[in-house]
Amino acid sequence: MFYHLARPLSLVAAVTSVLLASCGQTPVATAPTLSAQDVAFNASTGTGFVGKGDVQLAFGWNNQALQKNAKYVTFTYNATESYHYDCTFTVVVGRDRVAQPQTVTRGRSAAVNATITNDARVRNQITGFNLTGMSAFTSDSTVPLDGGSCPGGPLHDGVISNVTLDSASSTGGLFVNYNGVSVTLPNTPVVLATP
Repeated sequence: MFYHLARPLSLVAAVTSVLLASCGQTPVATAPTLSAQDVAFNASTGTGFVGKGDVQLAFGWNNQALQKNAKYVTFTYNATESYHYDCTFTVVVGRDRVAQPQTVTRGRSAAVNATITNDARVRNQITGFNLTGMSAFTSDSTVPLDGGSCPGGPLHDGVISNVTLDSASSTGGLFVNYNGVSVTLPNTPVVLATP
């Protein structure tokens, strides 16, 4: 799946100024604001584009700061996945089998490769970052597997079954990073890869 997420540029100030001027009123001067660009990101392949405005907003940079720091900007995709499963074990009294529902979460992250894009008409003017793929995911734990062992019961004979990924409780997104600071990019969709 490929998502193109654009935040429209604000034209309200410009339109208001024109309307006020056409009515014979003097528009109030407003300070220019930094508008965000586009975020297009495919979480399955790690490809897409991040406009310079989103990076500038994330770190509070003007154009000069972006030009200076762009080569140190990195991107990552981070996800937290929630899995539900049953842990069935033997109870000593009567040797009955009892199933207990369990939930486990795991964090996954991958570096997203990026190249800086420039405006060909303006020498070295950065326009954004092309995202060109992800490294392998690293995880802080493993996914429970049907038939695997789980702690439970006095005989410690728990068996895992009915493993499902809870999409509603799983979160993730594209992050931009600079100098130890990591900021989630707005409106980045969650597309979880299969484990």
